[in-house]
Amino acid sequence: MKPLNLNELGCFITIYFGQDYDLIDDSDEIEPKIDAFLRDAHRANKYGLIADIDQLTDQSKDLEKAFAGHFGDEFAPELWGTTATGFLKLVREKVSASLEADEQQRLNCTSSDLI
Repeated sequence: MKPLNLNELGCFITIYFGQDYDLIDDSDEIEPKIDAFLRDAHRANKYGLIADIDQLTDQSKDLEKAFAGHFGDEFAPELWGTTATGFLKLVREKVSASLEADEQQRLNCTSSDLI
């Protein structure tokens, strides 16, 4: 099997959950770091992150093992009180909701321009 290219997910984990995670947010909670990413990220980065999560999920027979193989040196979900599956699900849900809100806002702006 060809190695997966999970660049966006790798950057997300390294920047927001790596050794300097406390520079993003000084809590030990996952959601504030995801929220920081959502504030900082361009729409393309959000779509890329979802694509990487979907690729890893779809192409892994054992998601926990695959996640550890890719990111075990950088991020251990159990230290954050979750599993790789739970972490990826939460990230995907929050990023998807952000994209939907962005799209709704864009549509509202476009509609108000027509009035």
